[in-house]
Amino acid sequence: MQLAANLSLLFPAQTPWHERCQRTAAQGFKAVEILFPYNKPATQYKGPLQDNGLQTILINTPNQTGSFGYAALGGKEARFRRAFDQAFSVAQSLGAGRIHIMAGILRANGKHDWQNTLINNLHYALEQVSSTDICLQLEALNHQDFPDYAYTDPLLLLPIFDHLDHPQLGLQFDFYHTLMQGYELLPTLEQVRPYISHIQIADPVGRHEPDFTAHPQLLEGLQYLYDTDYDGWVGLEYRPRTNFEDSLGFLDTCRELFD
Repeated sequence: MQLAANLSLLFPAQTPWHERCQRTAAQGFKAVEILFPYNKPATQYKGPLQDNGLQTILINTPNQTGSFGYAALGGKEARFRRAFDQAFSVAQSLGAGRIHIMAGILRANGKHDWQNTLINNLHYALEQVSSTDICLQLEALNHQDFPDYAYTDPLLLLPIFDHLDHPQLGLQFDFYHTLMQGYELLPTLEQVRPYISHIQIADPVGRHEPDFTAHPQLLEGLQYLYDTDYDGWVGLEYRPRTNFEDSLGFLDTCRELFD
């Protein structure tokens, strides 16, 4: 397992970009996630990342405030393509190997056919990345933080993966969203393990750094990934209780078990 720092959540919003990169590199990280690197030209993100030896591994597709994407929304296909094209361009500029395809908020009249809409949009996106090494990812988001998101259960995505059967499409599996949705972590993880291309982790209380004492299932999940030879990235996508540096103490437990 390899660790990546989520530069969007691990620092307060007012923290300058270059400072985030410097502090992340100072803690030994080599890879980062960025939620929405669209507020300024990609070169302005890229410079501090390169200066600090950081590799971008994951970005999300852009969206308007409150929409959380368009990939599963009927009638929004043109908007999805514009958003995906922007994400694809930024991913290439930053050298990001993964793009999270955000599906969107389903209104009552759009819930009946979201799977076909998503599949059709994925056909377009997969065609665009076919000549690259970029992997597209789908992630189930919990209904408490994201009411009416297209899918909250990662198991609902498995038939889509099976239908498309594409090496550049995988599951972005988040311990936090799974627990917030009320699912048992380890049984769910075991079912989706063959589809996983990326992992993210946070504590279910407050979306803070993992508390293995209060929530031992988090450590059990990491142990399972280690035992099944998961060699991909684990993104630290949480909000520190105090500050970034002090939040990393839980990694000592991981190193004791896995090193």
